[in-house]
Amino acid sequence: MKKTLNQQIIDSDILRYKKNKLAASLALLGLVFNCLYIMLLYGIKQANTADGARTRFVSLTIGFSVILTLIVLLATFLASEGVKGYNKKFSIILIVLAAFQIFRIFGFPLYGLRNGLLTVNYFWYNPDSSNYSVANSTPEFIIMVIYLCASAACLIASAVIGWVRAVQLEKFQKQLNAGEISVEKTLKAMDAEDEAVAQAQTAAKAEEVQ
Repeated sequence: MKKTLNQQIIDSDILRYKKNKLAASLALLGLVFNCLYIMLLYGIKQANTADGARTRFVSLTIGFSVILTLIVLLATFLASEGVKGYNKKFSIILIVLAAFQIFRIFGFPLYGLRNGLLTVNYFWYNPDSSNYSVANSTPEFIIMVIYLCASAACLIASAVIGWVRAVQLEKFQKQLNAGEISVEKTLKAMDAEDEAVAQAQTAAKAEEVQ
C-alpha cells in the first residue's frame, strides 16, 4: 500500500532518531563472508606446483595479501559504522570494496584452480592433496567464488540502502530547515485524518444497526 505524503514525512523524521541498522548489518554480513573466504584461502599451504615450482601461497605475495585483507576488514567495519550514521560517502567506499571482492576471484582462487592447488580439507570435502588437477580443485574454487560474490552482494546492498536513506534524510532536513514542512503540523493533520476515519466508521456502524 502506497504511503500518503504525511506518512512519508513522518518516516523521514524517524530517520533522525534511529540508526541505519539494515545497511550496517548488511556491511557486517559482507565482512563475515569475507572472513569465511580468507579462512579457506589461508588454509592453503601447498609449497610446490605439479612441476616443482614454488607457489604464491608460500611467497611474499601471500604476506602482502594478509596485509591487504586486514585493511579491507578494517575499511568494511568503518564503512558499516559510517552508513549506520547516514554518511553517504561511506556508500562509495562500500562499492569500491565490493568491486575489489569480485576482482579477488582472479587472484589466488583462479591461480589455485589453474595449478590444482585448492586442496584444503573443508567440512565434508576432503580432496586429494597429491592430485594437482583442475577438477580436484574446482569444488573449493566454487566455494571461494560464492563467498566473494556473497560478500560483494552484501556490500553493494548496504551501499545502495545507505545512500538512498542518507539522501532521504538530507532532503528532509533541508526542507525542515527551510520551513517547507512541519512535523508538528503533519502530526496534527494525521490525527485529524484518523479522527475523520473513526467518525466515518462509527456512522457506518450506526446505519447498519438501524
